Amino acid sequence: VFNFLFPNPEIFTIRENLDMNIKPYQIEFHEDTRGWFGDGEEIIIFRPNRKQIKKIETEWKKTPVDPGIAPLIFPENEYNGLELIKYIPKTEGFWFYKNRNEFHSGYAYNFSFAFFDGEKVYYYELDT
Repeated sequence: VFNFLFPNPEIFTIRENLDMNIKPYQIEFHEDTRGWFGDGEEIIIFRPNRKQIKKIETEWKKTPVDPGIAPLIFPENEYNGLELIKYIPKTEGFWFYKNRNEFHSGYAYNFSFAFFDGEKVYYYELDT
């Protein structure tokens, strides 16, 4: 249910990290494991509208996903977190990556990744 005084936080997440304004009815799935200090993972799946699809097809990169980023998103070994690979039905499409790590130390991961398969956007966020 959308509350105009307190909108869903995932709408703000998408707006801030993907530069897209989405409506609550576009979101089909949301899972969040964030803890007290904001560390954790989040997955949001939504259907983009025509204007958003145009933006994706002109601004995002076409697959394959960069080999330096792919292991973070699609782990080859078993992982007990929110593996995005469980939700993506096919591996061809467009992708977006945003490094949100302010310190660039390599000891923490803070990034946003999105994948568009031609039908849905699969958004993944990790903060460690």
